[in-house]
Amino acid sequence: MKERSDNDNTVRVFKNMQWEGKMVNYSDSILIEKNQLTKLHRDFEKFQSLFTHFPDIMYSLNLSGFITDVNEYGKKYFLTEHISNIINQHYTAFIITSEQDRVSKSFRLTIEGHVTQLQTTFVNRSGEQFEVELINIPFFIEDEVKGIYSLVRDLSKEHGTVLALRESEGKYRLIAEHTSELITLVNVERDVVTYASPSHRTILGHFPSYYTGSSIQKDVHPEDQRAAHLLYNRTDNSYPAVVEYRRKHANCTWITLEDRAKLIPYGINGERMIVVVSRDITEKKHAEKELQQTIKQLKDLKYALDESALVSVTDMEGIITSVNEKFCEITGYEKNDLIGEDHIILNSGYHPPSFFDEMWSVIRSGSVWKGEINNFTKQGDTFWVDTTVVPFLDDKGVPYQYVYIRNDITDRKRAEELLRTSDKLSVIGELAAGVAHEIRNPLTSLKGFTQILKSRHTCDSDQEFIKIMLAELDRINMIVNEFMVLARPQAVNFEQTNIHYLITNVLTLIETQAILNNVQIYTRVIDNLPEISCSENQIKQVLINVIKNAIEAMPEGGEVVLSVYIRHGELMIEIRDNGSGIPEHELAHLGEPFYTTKEKGNGLGLMICRRIVQNHKGEFLIDSREEEGTVVTIRLPIE
Repeated sequence: MKERSDNDNTVRVFKNMQWEGKMVNYSDSILIEKNQLTKLHRDFEKFQSLFTHFPDIMYSLNLSGFITDVNEYGKKYFLTEHISNIINQHYTAFIITSEQDRVSKSFRLTIEGHVTQLQTTFVNRSGEQFEVELINIPFFIEDEVKGIYSLVRDLSKEHGTVLALRESEGKYRLIAEHTSELITLVNVERDVVTYASPSHRTILGHFPSYYTGSSIQKDVHPEDQRAAHLLYNRTDNSYPAVVEYRRKHANCTWITLEDRAKLIPYGINGERMIVVVSRDITEKKHAEKELQQTIKQLKDLKYALDESALVSVTDMEGIITSVNEKFCEITGYEKNDLIGEDHIILNSGYHPPSFFDEMWSVIRSGSVWKGEINNFTKQGDTFWVDTTVVPFLDDKGVPYQYVYIRNDITDRKRAEELLRTSDKLSVIGELAAGVAHEIRNPLTSLKGFTQILKSRHTCDSDQEFIKIMLAELDRINMIVNEFMVLARPQAVNFEQTNIHYLITNVLTLIETQAILNNVQIYTRVIDNLPEISCSENQIKQVLINVIKNAIEAMPEGGEVVLSVYIRHGELMIEIRDNGSGIPEHELAHLGEPFYTTKEKGNGLGLMICRRIVQNHKGEFLIDSREEEGTVVTIRLPIE
């Protein structure tokens, strides 16, 4: 019984072991199927992701050629938002008619299990055509073709890019072959010219083949070799770069070039390449040199003009826009005082308005005007300028500004005035000499006979008449002597003279006339005046003449102030009255022969006074203002 029981247990254990073995095998089988399923799911997801995100058109076909699925990119190209508009469409519906046979042949080969590839033309739903690359791939299930995947890549953009590239290449080649500038392609690593444009023949005289394969520095001027070397062998790659250098022409002359070099980012076999564009600037350099010479000449001319002339520029209305230093120096004005003003600021009143009207009429017509103008400085002094006014004209011939070039001719005008005065004095002198000669002979006789009569007649009444006759004869003789002063230089005896004494004698002689004309004479004479060397009688004559003129200028009475002082080593005698003054247009003519402002004057008094002072190496000056009076200043050297 026990043995049977043991057998039963053994059988039971064996059966349990069989059951457990079966269970293990079953679990392993389930685990394997699950892993395969997971792998299949992952593979499906990968495929689905590839199908969805493929960047070109991708669709699947059944064996009959009908579309079973299409990706998002395909829907975009087929111009539809719903896949239902494409599913069950035959693939030939999207291929142009002329290409359908060729594509169908490729489709049949794919069904046979071959991968096919070709280029064809697709058409979308709107009829728009585009070039594509079509790849048909069969997919197998259990070694049997069950369908086709078609990959479609749009070639339109690539073709457009190729066409644009070809067009660009053609344009650049056209430019390179017809440009007037030199274009050179250089291998920097080997210092070799790999391309030279046809313009080398035009500019340098050699065919491009002369330069191809040689150094870029071929025929460069020895003095410019270093500059060219630095341009083509820059270690810092700081391009573009520019340099100027000379290069020899085929005719052995030197051409100046301006090179612009630019590094090509991607050379051949990693070697650096640069493209060099060279421009012929020989004429430009010559023009620059000539321009520099012209500018220098203009600067030199301007310097010479500024040093010698008064230059000012005005706009078309005559408003001053520019003046030079000489202008300011002569006129006494600062530049700020003159800019924006009219030249009328210098007007002395010497010329009538018609004088300037005529000037403006000439220059506004575009012509140059020349003339002599009398002007006033800022201090009120008169000066003369020889003036040339040059109008600058615009393209239409209309003046837009005027340049005034003035030369100071004050000294020349004074010399001319002196010359004219001398000529007049010469004529007067000749006349005076003749008159004096003719008068002195009968005058001597008259005076002799009158003295005889004086000795013979003792009657008091007769003696009175004879005395008057002798006085008048002496007066005539004095006038004749004055004529002789004009006739020729007199031998004058200069002697040391006490000025205080001389002034006292003059005032004594003139006092009676001053009282009769209700004129008060005041003196302002400094003490300790030095003696001067002069002709006492002639200086007395000058002072008496000037003081008499002052008294006669005040018929209603007035004051005369006689001042004597020392300034800058000269004796200054100043006679000032408060009479009616002398008009400005008459003042310039005072001292001319026979010119007088008096009704009974002969125009010789001031002229004789001026001549006497000049013979004493002095100066005779007159300054007068209407309704203010006149000041006569006599300057005499002390030594």
